[in-house]
Amino acid sequence: MIAEILFKNITKKYPKGPEALKGIDLEVGKGELFTLLGPNGAGKSTLVKIATTLTEKDSGEFSIAGNDPGKDFTTIRRTIGVALQENELDPSETVENLLRFQCRLFGLSKDQAQQRADELIRAFELETERLKKCETLSGGNKRRLHCALALVHRPGVLFLDEPTVGMDPEARARFWQVITHLNKTEGVTVFLTTQYLEEADKHATQMALIMGGTIHYRGSVTEFKKMVNSGEQLTLEESYLAFMTQSHQPDFATN
Repeated sequence: MIAEILFKNITKKYPKGPEALKGIDLEVGKGELFTLLGPNGAGKSTLVKIATTLTEKDSGEFSIAGNDPGKDFTTIRRTIGVALQENELDPSETVENLLRFQCRLFGLSKDQAQQRADELIRAFELETERLKKCETLSGGNKRRLHCALALVHRPGVLFLDEPTVGMDPEARARFWQVITHLNKTEGVTVFLTTQYLEEADKHATQMALIMGGTIHYRGSVTEFKKMVNSGEQLTLEESYLAFMTQSHQPDFATN
C-alpha cells in the first residue's frame, strides 16, 4: 500500500483541556475511500484539522502525498480539498460567484473559473441556487456548496467531515454519485467522517476506529464486521454498536 496520508505518533493536548490525541499511527492508502469512526470527543475532528493544516500538532510527523507540511505547505493545500462542518460561507455572495472566486484563488483563468463553476453547479444540482445568496440557502444546499468548493482545484485527496448532514435522501444519493465517481474513476483518496453509518458501510472499504485519542482498529470494513460478530455479517452500524458496548463506551456518535 502506498500511503497517501501518513500519521506517525501524532499527539495533541489542548490548553486546560483533554489530551485529544495520544500517539496516533495511521496510514491511508492512495485511492482508498476511508472512514474514521469514533464516539464524541474521540479525536476525529482534531486529527482531520491537523491533516488539513488547520491545527498544529504537539509532536509526531505527518505527510500528504509524500509532502511534509513544514516544508511543502503550499503544495499540500493545493493537493487537498476540505469540507468541514464549520466551514463559513460569505452570506452576501451568490453560489456562482463564490465558486468562481474560489477557482480564481487556485489560479484558474476567468474563463476556466466559469467553466469549472458551471461543472460543479451541475454536478451538485445547484442550478436553481446559482444566483442565490449563501445566507438564503438551506442547510443541505450549504453542505453541497461546501463540497463543491472543496473540489474546484481537482484535489487528489479529499477530506469530508460529515458532508451530508442536512441533505435530503435524494441530495445525499446524488452527492455520493459524485464522490464515488471521483474515487473509483479518478483515483481521488477520500478521508470521511460521517454520522450515517449506512453511508460508510456502503461506500467505504477501509476504516479506523478511534477512542480516547488512540486507534483501536484499522483495517477493512468487512473484517471489522466479521471480527465483532464472530464471522456473522451484520451491518456496520450494528457491529459498531456491539463493539462499543463490549468496550463499555457510549452509544454511537461521530464528533
